[in-house]
Amino acid sequence: MSSFKLKLLASGALLGMLAGPMSALAASVATLEEPPPTRVVKYGDLDLSRDAGVAALYSRIRSAAREVCEPMDAVIMKMLRLRYDCRQEAVARAIDDVNSPALTSYYLTRTKALADKQQ
Repeated sequence: MSSFKLKLLASGALLGMLAGPMSALAASVATLEEPPPTRVVKYGDLDLSRDAGVAALYSRIRSAAREVCEPMDAVIMKMLRLRYDCRQEAVARAIDDVNSPALTSYYLTRTKALADKQQ
């Protein structure tokens, strides 16, 4: 198979795999146009003239922000995982299509080294 055809196949496969995640991204961007979610943070029990009260309020605000932003974090993490999986599959398919024992060996060595590094 010529390298041009190989690139064309890899590009087509990549484009197809990204179509789903891109629509999810578009949906999440559309929700960004809506008012951001809110959470009421009560602080009437805190003395903001004291460092401890200020620190406690700051902690409550950060906790509320995590709660309202958690759905967006999940979408972003899913998108990153889809992108990573897409890259891994595209590389593996291309390695397989070339059908070169030397390239396959190199690929397996590199992926094992990366896996060992991540542990």
